[in-house]
Amino acid sequence: MTKSELTAACVFWGAASSVALANPTSNEQVVISAVAAEIDSLIPSAADATLNIVTDSAGLRGLISDGLAEGLKDKYAQVTFGPAPDSSSDNLFYDILGFDFEYEKGSSRGFLRGKNLRREMRCELRITIKSGSYGVLRRAGNLSVDYGDEIARSDIRFVSSRDIPELAIDPPGSSWARYVEPSLVVASVGALVYLFFANR
Repeated sequence: MTKSELTAACVFWGAASSVALANPTSNEQVVISAVAAEIDSLIPSAADATLNIVTDSAGLRGLISDGLAEGLKDKYAQVTFGPAPDSSSDNLFYDILGFDFEYEKGSSRGFLRGKNLRREMRCELRITIKSGSYGVLRRAGNLSVDYGDEIARSDIRFVSSRDIPELAIDPPGSSWARYVEPSLVVASVGALVYLFFANR
């Protein structure tokens, strides 16, 4: 590789990295990471056992299953998924007691730039872990997951889910109404400028 090719490759890699870092976390990844962070505090280590997460892998349940697996991968020798209990493993069952994902108005981005959007997720899960064929209860409890951050309105197209309706909601003021406030500000400033020069 010549020096110019190496330089071009470095510039391309730097630009690609900057774009990747500039994009916010997707809504799907928010669910996975938030669930992973909370389950870590609920379940103690059981490094010598295999854990089977009993679930289908579709939609929102699939994301929650991925989050549970991510949070427990360092606590079990192996974490697997299956539609039915495994007789030779600990089996984790869960029910979604509640799930809410929404956008709210966030902090101001500055004069005439509007507001950020606050992204909030709340999820309540009932977790049960049973052992082997006989289903001996090892642990049961509720898991509360809360997450919040702020993103620019322009990032909605990057973070919204194409496959999961619960994560593809419209932000507040997504219709014509979101243009009203900036328009009123611009009109007011224009009127003040006009009056200032008209009265001189």
